[in-house]
Amino acid sequence: MKSILFPIMCMALCCALSCKKGSDSNTPETNAKTFKIEISTATNINNDVLLKLINDTRLAGCKCGTVTMPPVGALTWNVNLGAAAIYQGKYIASIKSLVHTSANGETVGDRVTATGYTWTTVGENLASGQTSETQVFNEWIVSESHCKNIMNASFKEMGAAKTDNYWVQVFAAK
Repeated sequence: MKSILFPIMCMALCCALSCKKGSDSNTPETNAKTFKIEISTATNINNDVLLKLINDTRLAGCKCGTVTMPPVGALTWNVNLGAAAIYQGKYIASIKSLVHTSANGETVGDRVTATGYTWTTVGENLASGQTSETQVFNEWIVSESHCKNIMNASFKEMGAAKTDNYWVQVFAAK
């Protein structure tokens, strides 16, 4: 009886440990597999206005802090990236804080992956308090790190969203 009981107990323990929810782990690879972001187009912004502001600047080139950024190609709007922005916007609005990584360790890469977008490079800009696309763009472009995301030639697509007074802009390329 003892020899039969030990393997059964080991198997039960192994199953119990492997069935824990993904939130018990802080690794991004695990978190990306534990949730799926529903694609939504309710960004609460004028997507075309923000995309035009971004692309006009990318095509002209600009100065990000002390770094001169040459002209780069225009971005296209991607609904998956918009969905990732909506998801993060809701999260940061709920905690009333600008954070790129959620409490359970989800990163922008995890959120983009959860929309079904297969990316090779990804980035994110956050802001709060702005009342228009022009205002948030103007504040991002005078911040060296945000400006460098906007001018990053590796990025080919973007999405953005606003929840309450929190703005999220997500960049990526396949």
